[in-house]
Amino acid sequence: MKTFEFVAKSKYFAIGPALVILLGIVMALVQGFNMGLDFSGGSLITLEMDEEFAERDIRGAFAENGVKEVQVTTSGQGETRTTALVRLKTIEDGGEETALRVAVIDSLKAKYPGVSMASVERVGGVASGEMIQNALLAAAIACALMMVYITFRFELLSGIAAVAALLHDLLIMLSFMAIFNLTINSSFIAAVLTIFGYSINDTIVVFDRIRENRNRLSKKEYPFEAVANRSIRETMVRCINTSVTTLIVISALYILGVASIKEFSLPIIVGLVSGTYSSIFIAAPIWSALYDKPFFKKRHKSEIKYRKA
Repeated sequence: MKTFEFVAKSKYFAIGPALVILLGIVMALVQGFNMGLDFSGGSLITLEMDEEFAERDIRGAFAENGVKEVQVTTSGQGETRTTALVRLKTIEDGGEETALRVAVIDSLKAKYPGVSMASVERVGGVASGEMIQNALLAAAIACALMMVYITFRFELLSGIAAVAALLHDLLIMLSFMAIFNLTINSSFIAAVLTIFGYSINDTIVVFDRIRENRNRLSKKEYPFEAVANRSIRETMVRCINTSVTTLIVISALYILGVASIKEFSLPIIVGLVSGTYSSIFIAAPIWSALYDKPFFKKRHKSEIKYRKA
């Protein structure tokens, strides 16, 4: 590993992510994304349970009647925890939706005799469209501000390479959701923004080591590619160890958590793996490759000449 050429082998490291993204694009075109209730709209049903209840019983009642995708939230604690808010996709046939509500109430009455349906509301697509726009805007602002910071802290090329790595992470997470037809909701957006922050932290560690090595190593003996390889080797173990310890905690949340926690933790797991991979095998090789472009050769002519020595 001490002599492994990460930059020279970067094309091989790009094959795996490229195949995942390509498959994700195909699946998205074939079946589309499974947009959750936060983005697609739906019905909001308020159930008065008249006693303390378990969320799994409500999900089970809907599943028995053919509706597996529901979001259940509760109100109150302990003995006062008697109200359930249930969100599900709108059923176009009004008669079928009415029959579903009656069947669910009948199923619940077997265990909760005092259950009743307090209200039914519709959440339209307009509000959902605004949420999608806000989510995209938040991701774009996050990338822009991080690029500005990294450019100021390091250099423009580092900012470009870092944002490219973040786009890689986003595409991998979206592809994963498309391939396995998982629900995309507000929890997924929160997971993406969380991974942006986590991934950029590892990337900055690599670029900080690159800057240190460029300042202290001979440019003639260590051209840009050699500096990138050395910096990756020196920071790889630290990045992997940090990610593994975080994965242990997130995996425990996914295994032991409730449904809402699983919806958040699963994309986090995918993003952690993708973010660590991009920080090590994507960002630094892109940084090194950019210096070979004519535009950047002109800006760094005094340094590029050592590559030809």
